[in-house]
Amino acid sequence: MNRVELVSRRNFLGGVFSAGAFVLGAKVLPFDALAAGESAEPAAAAWNPSVYLGLEPDGRVIIIAHRSEMGTGIRTVLPAVLADELEADWAKVRIEQALGDAKYGSQNTDGSCSIRDFYDAMREAGATARLMMVRAAATQWGVPANECKAQNHQVVHAGSNRKIGYGDLVALAAKQPVPKKDELQYKSPAEFRYIGKDMPVIDRDQIVNGKGIYGIDARCPGWSMPRSNILPWSAEK
Repeated sequence: MNRVELVSRRNFLGGVFSAGAFVLGAKVLPFDALAAGESAEPAAAAWNPSVYLGLEPDGRVIIIAHRSEMGTGIRTVLPAVLADELEADWAKVRIEQALGDAKYGSQNTDGSCSIRDFYDAMREAGATARLMMVRAAATQWGVPANECKAQNHQVVHAGSNRKIGYGDLVALAAKQPVPKKDELQYKSPAEFRYIGKDMPVIDRDQIVNGKGIYGIDARCPGWSMPRSNILPWSAEK
């Protein structure tokens, strides 16, 4: 009779390193690009203009990483593309790992195709939400939308220098009609803040210090393992 043996990550990694290979499994818990230990529970009044994007009334932006991290930094790079087009402040962005779901499109992370396949989709999601917030601000101020511009997590009216943060626009932006693709205005390369720039991998520290959750850490119902053999996920640096 075959026996199923539970292997700790430490023992597994020891065997993997001896074989000369290292594979990182997908995470199923949220990463936080904000302060360590902050709650990952979304606010009830959050606005979700895209399956990849959510905005909360406190100004936080939630970006879904739907591809698996395999050591290339893709969990950071794809959200950074969306955040750039959104004109979001990266310090106010939280990245959450998606579970498997057809609504995200292909989640097959291989072949070095994540950027090729989803670069445009991420930019479209960011540009769409950005335009809706610009229009929401213009509506609130009673000015033409073309006089307003998104800038570092807020919308600015050039004529009066009025400013309003993204969080304060969530409720009003959620009521805006979704713009058509031909209405979107994408940022030029000269305006990029994150795309093509050096950025730290958001889960680098967790990967290096052993606090990250890996595929081997998954547990099926009825399975058990001494807690001493499991390093629980933590947002602490």
